[in-house]
Amino acid sequence: MKRLLLLLLMLPVVAMAWEPSRPITVVIGNAPGAGNELAFRKLAQIINKTNKKLVFVVENRAGADSVIAMNHMMTVAPDGHTIAAFNHMSQYVTQDIWQRDIKRYEYNSFEDVLTIGKSPLVLVAISTSAVNTPDEFATLLRTTQTPVFVAVGSGAHRITFEYLMIKTLGNRNLVKHISFNGPAQALQSVASSAGGTEFGIMPLAIARALIDAGRVKAIGITGDRKVAQMPNIPLLRRIAPGINVFAAWNLVLPPRTDRVIVDYYADLFARAINTTEYQEWMDLNLIFVDSRESDPDGLRQHAQELRRIFLPLANQINSNE
Repeated sequence: MKRLLLLLLMLPVVAMAWEPSRPITVVIGNAPGAGNELAFRKLAQIINKTNKKLVFVVENRAGADSVIAMNHMMTVAPDGHTIAAFNHMSQYVTQDIWQRDIKRYEYNSFEDVLTIGKSPLVLVAISTSAVNTPDEFATLLRTTQTPVFVAVGSGAHRITFEYLMIKTLGNRNLVKHISFNGPAQALQSVASSAGGTEFGIMPLAIARALIDAGRVKAIGITGDRKVAQMPNIPLLRRIAPGINVFAAWNLVLPPRTDRVIVDYYADLFARAINTTEYQEWMDLNLIFVDSRESDPDGLRQHAQELRRIFLPLANQINSNE
């Protein structure tokens, strides 16, 4: 018996498979209706069809371009029972510039899991606006004699606004952005023209319903190709070459979360993303996923690429303010 016990003790230790043991809190860094929340809820719905014991509880913590939510994520236990859905551009780039004095983390403090969706950004205008094309918008930014306000809901939207201003030589004395706690709120401000926000920038996935309803009109989208489902929307690159900015959403876990937990969520959500149901949902909602960002290592590499391209631009914008 002693020899048997000794042999058992000498066997390699095999890590036990990890699974959640209680409901999972899902922190969203925006007000309800943002793209990261919509994408997460769809994936959770798909996952629950085969994993009914998993319970996801969404918790919106909007404010300061997700900084409130991210500061909170620095305080929770790294036990796998709290995850978050954040925005690429905010976490990896713009918060280092515009929220640096209030954030309590670095862009790489969290444990990245994977990207859950991306959507082109769209510049919209109130339905009664005299502006209908990217060229007319560029002319307005340069020549306006009255204040022009553009609603934005996250760091990606803000940097798109700033990029447009740089490329069109916009009048910074009269053209201003107004920040909201999420893209749905920015969109609603344009639809109602609350506070004089004649224009807004948000994910096309969020704006589509009001565009189709005629409550706002699409002026142009980011990226280098038109959207097949809405081919009449022109590209903003005609007035701002290189405007390859997207709304993009990622899952993260608290710092120092064990890799076995990170891998559990990466595998769980990657399988849901690859289902026919999610692929069809993405097509319907003008969303896509880059396969290179479908695991923690790929997402971290993408974060570095975003910083290489856009951090100098954000620093340039900040130095001009």
